[in-house]
Amino acid sequence: MIDGIDAIIINFKLLMRIEMWSEIKGENRIGSEGGEIINDYEHSLGARVTLEKNGDVAPFSITVGVYGSFFHTVYMGSLCEGVAIFKSMKSDIGEYLNNPQKAESSWVENFVNRY
Repeated sequence: MIDGIDAIIINFKLLMRIEMWSEIKGENRIGSEGGEIINDYEHSLGARVTLEKNGDVAPFSITVGVYGSFFHTVYMGSLCEGVAIFKSMKSDIGEYLNNPQKAESSWVENFVNRY
């Protein structure tokens, strides 16, 4: 059972996770896969997730990086799939960065295998 203090802590953690991502704005930007950037966010603890369209390899791609740790790119054929994966990756990375007890190497391996 969650008491009042636990509920406040949970709400605070959710609020912090939302506010830790900042949109990177700009027009006509080209991403690392040669496509037009259509969604781009950076986490204040050191990560970035970028969705591109019409890149060199596939119709849509997502490049993610956790600074000082790894970079990873995935490709997809539709915008709907891209948006769903983008949201999921962003959530997973946010949870990882907000939980310093997680083992980095196993988390990265699981993340890359999932995506």
